[in-house]
Amino acid sequence: MRVFISFLGIGSPHKDPGYDLASYNWPGKSDAPVQVHFAQSAILKILADTSQPVDKAIFLCTKESKGKHLDLLKAEVQRHCLSCSICSVPEPLVPTEMTAANQWGWFEQVLGLVERGDTLIIDFTHGMRAVPIVLSSAIGFLQRAKDIQLAHALYAWYDSTDKDKVHPIIDMRDFYVINDWSEAVARLADDGDARKLAELAESTSVEALQALRDQDLIAAFQEMTDCIRNVDVNNVGKKVSAALDLVRQAQDRNTGAARVMLDLVWEKFSGLATNYPASGRYDHAYFKSQLEIIKVLREHRLFMQAFTAMRELIGSIGMAGLRGKYKKQMSSADGRKYRRRFAEVFVDMMQFAQDKWKFKEQKETDKDTLLPWFNTLRQVGVESKLRQIAKPMIDTRNGFDHAWTAKAGAGNDVEQDGKDYFNALEEIIRQLHAKGCLD
Repeated sequence: MRVFISFLGIGSPHKDPGYDLASYNWPGKSDAPVQVHFAQSAILKILADTSQPVDKAIFLCTKESKGKHLDLLKAEVQRHCLSCSICSVPEPLVPTEMTAANQWGWFEQVLGLVERGDTLIIDFTHGMRAVPIVLSSAIGFLQRAKDIQLAHALYAWYDSTDKDKVHPIIDMRDFYVINDWSEAVARLADDGDARKLAELAESTSVEALQALRDQDLIAAFQEMTDCIRNVDVNNVGKKVSAALDLVRQAQDRNTGAARVMLDLVWEKFSGLATNYPASGRYDHAYFKSQLEIIKVLREHRLFMQAFTAMRELIGSIGMAGLRGKYKKQMSSADGRKYRRRFAEVFVDMMQFAQDKWKFKEQKETDKDTLLPWFNTLRQVGVESKLRQIAKPMIDTRNGFDHAWTAKAGAGNDVEQDGKDYFNALEEIIRQLHAKGCLD
């Protein structure tokens, strides 16, 4: 349904009607002037004449504006061959006292006038100064809560210094894409998710944001988000660094809104940027980058991904102790093969007391290979700290993995536990580095 919402004002208190007779046109839609007292009449006629009639016209009124102008407005609408049956005035009438409570009441009234999926035409021309604030807020909310489509956001620009000219009806709809960009910025700031920003950048027609319409930059936004959400821990640093090189170049070329958004992207992701894995080893730089990834995941409440990364960090601590033929570049075929073998065994070693280990065949051999490193960790005081957190952490991760079907439900303390485990891992890595156990 196409719904028109406008505020019926009182105009000049010394005139009846309170608005002068004036001619309006709608540049870009209809150049033919329409002579009316009420701009709403001109808008409705032009929409009808251009095969875009509204199904419902809602006029928000105060008690005074209804008494002074409603009948005159309806008569004028009818004179222009439009049916007054589409016109309605919702009750209760708009209060003139603009208290916070009244503004909320008015806002909620507007929300109740529109159904899911409606197409909305808003007219801001008349009414109290609070009208644009309330209606603009309603537009943003309705776009998300009820999936409405904003067809037009109109202002009839009457020039009282030149009353006889044709006055333009201005459509400000294009500015309201700011609501979409605000949502994209919120997703980035709150969730570390640049996908909405990439989507809008690809299709934007806003001149001030055209610089973001760069395919390489759009791909960079997408890749940074995917790296984090897919917990691609061994590639995040490299990919984010490459993507931020493009962001830095774009920052240098831009100002205004585009620059603000690029700065926010830089702020959210720069902590993950690193030249790692230049060494390709499980060294101190590697573990610092892993901790930064986990920190970002936790900050954005991506707890399942954070617990996955913490579990893998424990496996990586085991890999850091391999020597001889088993010490390979992590990205090599052998490095990945040994990761699958030894990291899993080491995680199991950390979950259970030594007298409870039950390894067989190849895993027994791999356990023996890891045992010297295990003893080193015990000697420097790290093994006990790892054992304290490993099993409960992995139990929580398994709960996520199996959708908590083996438990009554997800624990209420996942967030706090994640924080505690992260702090413990951060201290373990600091201690290993201080003891010379990590390069």
